[in-house]
Amino acid sequence: MMHQLRPHRYIFNLFLTGLVLSVIFSSASAQSNDTITGSLAEQIAQQIERIAEESDDVFDYSDLLDAYFFYMDNPININGPEAIALRDMYLISVFQYQQLQDYIRMYGRMVDVQELMMVEGFDQETIYLLRPIISAEEVVSRARLRPSTVLKWGRHQVFLRMEQTLEEQLGYSPITDSALHARPTSRYLGSPQKIYARYSFNYRNKVRAGVTMEKDQGEVFFKHNVNDSLQQLLGDKLRNGFDFYSAHAYFADLGIVRQLAIGDYHLAFGQGLTMWSGLSFGKSTEATKVMKFGAGIRPNTSVNENLFFRGAATTLGYKAFELTAFYSNNYIDANISQVDSISAELQVISSLQETGLHRTVNELLNKRSVQQELIGGRIAFNASRFEVGFTMHRTNIGAELIPRIYPYNQFRFTGKGLSNQGLDFKLIYPSVMFFGELSRSDNGAWAGIGGFTAQPAAFVEFTVVYRNYDKRYQNLFSNAFSEGTQINNESGIYAGIQVGLSPSWKLSAFADHFKHDWLRYLADAPSHGYDYYVQLDHRINRQADFYIRFRTKQKMTNDRDPWNRIDYLINYERNTFRFHVNYAVSPSFSFKNRAELISYLKENQNDSYGFMIYQDVLFRPPDKPFQLTFRYAIFDAGTYDSRIYTYENDVLYAFSIPAFYSKGSRTYLLLRWKLHESIDLWARIAQTWYANRDEIGTGLEMIDGNTKTDVKVQLRWRF
Repeated sequence: MMHQLRPHRYIFNLFLTGLVLSVIFSSASAQSNDTITGSLAEQIAQQIERIAEESDDVFDYSDLLDAYFFYMDNPININGPEAIALRDMYLISVFQYQQLQDYIRMYGRMVDVQELMMVEGFDQETIYLLRPIISAEEVVSRARLRPSTVLKWGRHQVFLRMEQTLEEQLGYSPITDSALHARPTSRYLGSPQKIYARYSFNYRNKVRAGVTMEKDQGEVFFKHNVNDSLQQLLGDKLRNGFDFYSAHAYFADLGIVRQLAIGDYHLAFGQGLTMWSGLSFGKSTEATKVMKFGAGIRPNTSVNENLFFRGAATTLGYKAFELTAFYSNNYIDANISQVDSISAELQVISSLQETGLHRTVNELLNKRSVQQELIGGRIAFNASRFEVGFTMHRTNIGAELIPRIYPYNQFRFTGKGLSNQGLDFKLIYPSVMFFGELSRSDNGAWAGIGGFTAQPAAFVEFTVVYRNYDKRYQNLFSNAFSEGTQINNESGIYAGIQVGLSPSWKLSAFADHFKHDWLRYLADAPSHGYDYYVQLDHRINRQADFYIRFRTKQKMTNDRDPWNRIDYLINYERNTFRFHVNYAVSPSFSFKNRAELISYLKENQNDSYGFMIYQDVLFRPPDKPFQLTFRYAIFDAGTYDSRIYTYENDVLYAFSIPAFYSKGSRTYLLLRWKLHESIDLWARIAQTWYANRDEIGTGLEMIDGNTKTDVKVQLRWRF
């Protein structure tokens, strides 16, 4: 099979080389390179990389980045109340936001964004970062929303996307009906294409509506392609069309109704201990930006199929007081353990699933198998310098949740119902801000987080946070700051600092010490660890910048030595060193280079090392309707433990953050072509080649060969 794949790789590389050379020798013309947008994109990429490193699951990050995409087309007026969005997106600190408001109150509105240099705490680097999404305009008084105005000035978008792996994977290889009936999980039932469609309407972020549809690779689109016996087995779990549908309608600033969501939505309050659905940024490259700013109610725009609510939610407000009520009734995926033999009613499930994949018979049988009902509310007081809120909710599950119990997870939630309540606050002074949240589950266990952020000088900001999550704390919708993925069995103290050493140099660092008082997965005793991080940023000029980063993390795990009667805990350490540089060489060309080295050190085992080097070429001619992004990377990582994650440019609203290990190279080319004023086309082709493997992947994802090639095409129509 190897000799069959080599020509495919040569054709791919020849195509890339020819296209890149044709672009290089085409007529390039003049415009200042958009290095400012590049800085913003780099910060977002680092945030997403950090989330990907903490989980092996593949997520859709659309919900996290929706605001960035919206404000690129609809800049934030820094003179108006919407400027708070800059703080909520972690682009400026709470102190910078307060200084901005004080400046406007004292001197009146700004006439140009460059006037931000006059505000204490703002520098040229911050303005470079913000410029793509801000403006300085007169503040227009809020007009009453009229349906005719909304329909006239609202903006519509339609997305269509298809992607596929070109090499044949085991799950799609030919098989007879009789063999598939005998082993129904030996193949995927659907086609290898992933198909995505989305419609959205947005009027100034005040009226939003949309429908999202998706079919993952391996899922069925036309059920007549599945043999009759399996159709009968799967029943109504197998349907024609997309596997996942999501719809929402959202309204904001309707008088006393400050927020209203109907359909699929998310909730985010306080510091995420009591209620925070979906994804959120945790430890980040901005070492002092740990405090969360909950958006309250927001519509669901992602295809994370089990991480949202379905129903209705609203926030009513009068002056500084707010009252929120929410209800959800959704069917989600779960692993089925027991079904009543007479009524066929689901009685026991062993776990709730989050992958959203329904490619095989077993995955389809677990699809939307259990009802999850949520009801709750929140009351809050939000003044300019003080905020406090109390949130409570009740979750009911349509079957008994009884996971398989091991010593490490014996405190995990079991049963059919769970209640949570919590109190959160923020207290703002001119140079220090306190924040925290205390939450309780109905088994009597508590979880708490508290800290402060201070700015003793305009160029220095630091944060200290303490957290203590009881091992018995239970919450299905908690997403607070933590080292682990479960918000329980953890305590720790975090300290981060950011210092402007000069107008062009910035130092960021944090130290996080944590411990777990009970057992964890693969750690059969109480354990502890630390996480240290330091990054030095330097802007050379308006066309070039670089950063150097070092991070070391130590945790504990079982020794797993078969000769030991007792499985002792041992330390393992993961060290990361990175150098990254961005620079423009002409008005149309810019480049990115990165070198990253990983070391994985574990007691009583051989050390493992990994490295990656890549070159990005960005070609964005100002008077041409197209843009090109090209990357060539080489990597060598001895084991999965020394793998390297890296963010890749992708089509709009799609995300690629692969993990690289073994030895090989990675190449991709992304094209964006503006076919018409309202129509954009993206096309992406990416290939990974391995020098030391004859097979790629495992199970049904396995490819017989040493290359994997993915293609993706997307069309957007705006009107």
